[in-house]
Amino acid sequence: MHKKAGSFLKFVAIIMLLLIIFCSFGYWYLRNTIYSNDQINFTEEKIEEKVQVSQYFNQSFQRINPLSGDIPDREVNENAKAETYKEQEGVTNILLLGTDGRTLNESSRSDSIIIATLDNNHKKIKYTSIMRDTYVQIKGHGEDKINSAFAYGGVKLLTDTIYRNFNMKIDKYIIVNFWGFEDIVNELGGIDVNIKEYEIKEINKYIGEVDDVKSPEISHAGMQHLDGQQALAYSRIRKVGNGSYERTQRQRTVMTEVGKKIMSINPIQYPNMLKEILPYIKTNVEPIQLMNYAYTAYSMGSVEFEGLQLPANELCVGKIYRGSWVLLIDKEQNAKMLNDFVFKDKKYDPKNFDSEKVQWIINDYSSRE
Repeated sequence: MHKKAGSFLKFVAIIMLLLIIFCSFGYWYLRNTIYSNDQINFTEEKIEEKVQVSQYFNQSFQRINPLSGDIPDREVNENAKAETYKEQEGVTNILLLGTDGRTLNESSRSDSIIIATLDNNHKKIKYTSIMRDTYVQIKGHGEDKINSAFAYGGVKLLTDTIYRNFNMKIDKYIIVNFWGFEDIVNELGGIDVNIKEYEIKEINKYIGEVDDVKSPEISHAGMQHLDGQQALAYSRIRKVGNGSYERTQRQRTVMTEVGKKIMSINPIQYPNMLKEILPYIKTNVEPIQLMNYAYTAYSMGSVEFEGLQLPANELCVGKIYRGSWVLLIDKEQNAKMLNDFVFKDKKYDPKNFDSEKVQWIINDYSSRE
């Protein structure tokens, strides 16, 4: 009897050892071959291979991970989650980019530029929308709209542009195109958004624009549950209300609702969630680190969501400049506003900024036309 028990224990030990070796190798392979936090750019030719290997790893992880069951209770196995994932300290910034490209690798403009901030110091999640018409200095290309930086040199040039103009270094990014955004919202079960009457016609114009099968049109104003196509259409409209300014507010609203959905997911379900989302994004953040970020937000409990528009209305002027509509900005004061918001948790107050300096900068641009 004891011999049988001893043999069984040896068998279990061997199986556990093999599982540990398999998981360790999978993580090492992802860390050293697929993802790199030290370099801001991927080798473009390898992206499809990376996605396929990522899918394989997550499918394998799901099969061998005893925590991969569907357990909706937020409190279940709390101690196990604390051991599995690491809570991130301080402030973490990730650049979220939405592109109009049909694939994640083709040359395209960044349709939306958002700095997502995980602020564990103040228990907040912050979204800073950078207006795509913001006129900035782009290395090797002179002055141009900030969304041109992505078209010229991808995420590496865009992050360099943000640093040069706003004094903020960001080395982590997530890119998603229209189709990926739709699928991610659908995977999360949709989001709830309050639709205004004047937005309905524009939303319906965009619903299913990039799809063969279209979702139902919006028929009335008020709080509604949107699927992926509808949420994307809501994010893209800009010819109603306050134009592009209100458009960035809609994008922050959508990101807030997506963030709330992710925070409601029990950490026990992270491997399954990541397996579904990875094919739709391009990122230089390792899968385990993505789960750490989600766990950090989850651990905050009742978290606050805050948003910021860059540039601030009082720190820029929109006009036709050298043949195109741009936002001419006071870079120094906008940089201060951004860094105060992200790192010091100070909300923007127009009274604390110099309006005369803004006007002097705008006059200087006009003199160079």
